Amino acid sequence: MPPNGLPEVIEMIEQGRVPTAEADVAATVERTSARKFLELLAARDFDRLAASLASDAHARFLLPHGLEEYDGGEAIVARIRSWFGSATVFDLTSSTEDEVGMRHRISWRFSLVRDGSRQVIEQLVYLDLGHQGIERIDLLCSGFQAETSVDAGPTQIFDAGDMGCADGLAQEFRRQIAKVSIGGSLEVVVSDPAAKGDLPSLARLLGQRITSTEAHDDGRVTITVERQK
Repeated sequence: MPPNGLPEVIEMIEQGRVPTAEADVAATVERTSARKFLELLAARDFDRLAASLASDAHARFLLPHGLEEYDGGEAIVARIRSWFGSATVFDLTSSTEDEVGMRHRISWRFSLVRDGSRQVIEQLVYLDLGHQGIERIDLLCSGFQAETSVDAGPTQIFDAGDMGCADGLAQEFRRQIAKVSIGGSLEVVVSDPAAKGDLPSLARLLGQRITSTEAHDDGRVTITVERQK
């Protein structure tokens, strides 16, 4: 009779009564589970991330300020959510995966925007997998660092003249901001009285950040918008 699921396969491996092919299948399932942890984290699917942990999972997080320890999937993932949940941009830029004996080693680097600031963070984890999911996490964290290596390019300028929202300013603003790289800025020069108030509201509605507003003697206003997403 074929083995009934991963737990029985693991038991057969331990007792030395499983063919190599089935042992390979069990190892592949474990590697997939470890990889899935990173996939769920990158997607910020915190509910499924919590479900991937055993009910009695234990985590140790070595952070720049010191060691933190958590028990249970909900508490562990709540701490992870506090790091990444509010980011307006969250991109996985690199990752590695390996095995160290029975432990699974994964590292990742995320580029993100939090509170209008472009940052980078790198973390290294060792995972222990059990029948009910991930049982132990040991994590080493770089902390959030300013991403000074990102070159957003020169600030772009969009002179809207006396164009207002009724004249297509909203559509043109969307087109212009789409040309700007994330983290870069667009200076919008407007003279229409209504546009001076409408454009900042539109930019915030689209998830962008107003970094400055400058009034000129001739009645024009320059509104600087930083692209967040």
